[in-house]
Amino acid sequence: MKISKILAGMSAAALAASMMSLAAFADETATVKADLTGGTVSLIDEKDDDGVVTKTGVLTGTNVKLSDVCGIDVNVTVGADSAAKIEAGDWIGGGLGYNSESTGWASKEWSFQEGAKDVTGVKAADGSYDFVLKGTDPVFADTDTYAQVWLQNWSTKDFTFNAFTLLDKDGNPILVVESDKAQGGNTVDLSEYKKQTEVTLNGEGKSTSDGNKVRINIKHPWCDDAHKADFNLVDDWSVFAGADAIAVTVDISNVTDAFTAYPCFTNGIENGIGYWEASDNNPAVTVNADGTYTFIVKFPAALEMDANNMFFDIATDLAGTDDEDPAVKMAVKNVVVLNKSDAEPTDPSESTADSTDSDESKVILVDSTDSKTNSAATSSKAANNASNTNPSTGAAALAAVGVALAGAAVVATKKRK
Repeated sequence: MKISKILAGMSAAALAASMMSLAAFADETATVKADLTGGTVSLIDEKDDDGVVTKTGVLTGTNVKLSDVCGIDVNVTVGADSAAKIEAGDWIGGGLGYNSESTGWASKEWSFQEGAKDVTGVKAADGSYDFVLKGTDPVFADTDTYAQVWLQNWSTKDFTFNAFTLLDKDGNPILVVESDKAQGGNTVDLSEYKKQTEVTLNGEGKSTSDGNKVRINIKHPWCDDAHKADFNLVDDWSVFAGADAIAVTVDISNVTDAFTAYPCFTNGIENGIGYWEASDNNPAVTVNADGTYTFIVKFPAALEMDANNMFFDIATDLAGTDDEDPAVKMAVKNVVVLNKSDAEPTDPSESTADSTDSDESKVILVDSTDSKTNSAATSSKAANNASNTNPSTGAAALAAVGVALAGAAVVATKKRK
């Protein structure tokens, strides 16, 4: 996470500060990297009985002393489970505090409900949350031989720790500790598509496991009524008619090992399109870390479709257990209809005339990750019987999918607006 994002949610005072002030903080505040996975940061080197360093402290090599620390801001991104509970007003809580020889285990309780506990999680502009303890007196003594700052989550397991920021007596940042975990994501060049129309979504979908593989549904025509809101993310599917391609952007989190993801698609028409394996028409993307990933489905001609039977998802080769919440979470952020011509798409049943590309300004759709984002490799697998798969094979596969998902447990996914 960029320092500007962290500072945006630092505190009420920081939120009210001007961008010029935030930029000044960013220039003057040291930033270091550390493993934040466990929600605990060692400030100074911790050694075993033989004097061997077991945990490297983040203050090493900086001008910050233990006695400079008067507060802490922990910035996290919440996953699907927490997001759903926050939206419903359910209680989520934990502990936030310090540990050293001079402090002992000094903690305060936090929650997302204003006034319920000592610390309230405050939503920042980028959708993450800040948990802040502030004071005017030093927390630690310079004579401490170990010192930690930490945040524990007692209610859920889907917090991603983005940064721990140490605060001075005035509540200003004196050291930002960012996660050293690689940030994933990719960019997709869509400049050949002159017309790009973002589709209105009615939700973000719910990642699930089917056939022991993790996936997220965008359009599932055979699910039961209880799942329709989760598996049909667009109210009016006719907006896809005439598309040359469709781009889907997905937030993926809790990634521990790299896996492959790709779109599956059928237009629901007999002898029509059936993309069930990755190919040049629906290329695979390597997901190597938490991040925002964009997928594309290309059509050989302007899309004809039967909206009642159209199927669309992002499939993966990641193992999962059916009827259990996948550890890796996925949330659909946007869906964009792409046309090579900027004119209104022609009804494909009336004309098959090719449109001529103009020299108008080109648009590139990219993800929202920052400059640290790694470009995720894209690859192609052979398509089933070239571009269009035998519809009978596709129908059988979809029928099995429908049966499996009809009784599937609803799984929440990360919500970040």
